[in-house]
This record gives sequence, C-alpha cells and structure tokens, in this order.
Amino acid sequence: MNRLADKVAVITGSASGQGRAAALRFAREGANVIVADFDEEGGRLVAQEIVDDGGNASFRRVDVTSEGDVAELIQYTVDAHAQIDIMYNNAGLVRMAPIADLPTADWDFTVLFELTQVYYGCKYALREMKRRGSGVIVNTASTSGLVGIPTHGPHAATKAGVIGLTRSIAVDYGADGIRCNAIAPGFVPFTKQTAYLSNDSSFIDMMVAVQPLKRPGTPDDVASAALFLASDEASWITGQVLAVDGGHTAM
Repeated sequence: MNRLADKVAVITGSASGQGRAAALRFAREGANVIVADFDEEGGRLVAQEIVDDGGNASFRRVDVTSEGDVAELIQYTVDAHAQIDIMYNNAGLVRMAPIADLPTADWDFTVLFELTQVYYGCKYALREMKRRGSGVIVNTASTSGLVGIPTHGPHAATKAGVIGLTRSIAVDYGADGIRCNAIAPGFVPFTKQTAYLSNDSSFIDMMVAVQPLKRPGTPDDVASAALFLASDEASWITGQVLAVDGGHTAM
C-alpha cells in the first residue's frame, strides 16, 4: 500500500538523521520528495538513493534560517510539481547550557534555528496549501518542550514554541482543509543534533533509564510517526503533539 501516493512532500534537514529516514520512508510510500538541506553533498546522495530505489526525489539546497531561501524552496516545489501536500519542518540546530551560563548569542542562534525557521516553513507552505484547500504540516518539537531536562533551557523554550505554533495553525487553518501536528522525539543518538552527546555513555544510560522502553530511539522510529501524521490515516488528527520517546513523558 502506498500511503502517500501522488503526494508531494518537502522535508527540511533531510540530508541526514531523522530527516533522511523520513525522506526514504515517504518515498517508499509513493511520495515525490523534495530533499531540502544546507548540506548539498549529503542531500544529493539521499535524493539519488531514493531514485536508485525506484522512487521520486529531487534535492534543493536551502538555508532554513533565511526567509528568502524558504520562500524560494516552496516556490520551486510548486513550479516543479504544481502542488505541495506535505511540509515536514524537521531541520534544527541547538546550543544548550543552563540559562544563567548561556551566552545571549547562543540563545539567539537556537531561537533562529529551532523556532523562527519553522515559522518560515509554515508561513510559505500554508499560503500554497490554502490555495489548494488541503495540506499537511508536520513540525518537529521535542520532549524538551514537554518536560524539564537538565541544561535544555533554550531547547525547551523553542520546542514549546513549536508546539504552541502548531496548535495555533491547526485552529486557524483547519477550515481550509489543512492539518498541522507536531512530533516530540525523545533522545535519538547519533544524529547531527545529538552528536555532541552521542559519545557520552553516561548521558545515554540516563536517558534510557527514564523511559519504560529500555532502548534509545532511532531515526526510523521518528520517521514512522511522521509518516502516520502525514498520511490520510491521520485525517481527523490536528493540533496534536505525538511523543516518540520510549514512554519518557509517561513517567
């Protein structure tokens, strides 16, 4: 069953990690995927991997912190495919420290890379989706936006912001046939966003200890949740936050 047949999906941050897993999964389910990333080499490799597997994909270089770049990404998609059905705002980078020790520049960096760029993606995707009277937005939040985690202050603030933005969009645009939901992943080691923690065995052990399912998450775990929310199986779900965290937020 092709759950995304004839759909056009833009996935930011899809040259690696959770975004790459989603790009591969969406393509296998029939979507025409726009692999959007600042990493040109990695993004082109992912797009080629999809094509070699019999799927449809193209790469578009984008700096998600540039409003102009994001606007051009959406215009490219519409020009090439006449539509955009799914916008998956997955990209993000963070700098973390206890708030009293956090340089203001790192706060500004995190807000730009984790919240403002999601606003850009939603803003321009919504304009095209509203014209067509349908569309799905999936935003990447985090369990840091739901529960307190040491040193995660800036990450917590931006991801709570993503959750609030997601709910507001769901309310404002539901009557236009547009759904908007968020995924809140728990700790997924060995991705670009968590590389600085992935070799810290004590941190990984701590994160595994606080969840009922005693294993770290994988990019494929998150991609499966994104696929569900993007598909028609979730056609009556909007404004929700799906925690993909091994049960961490249930503790």
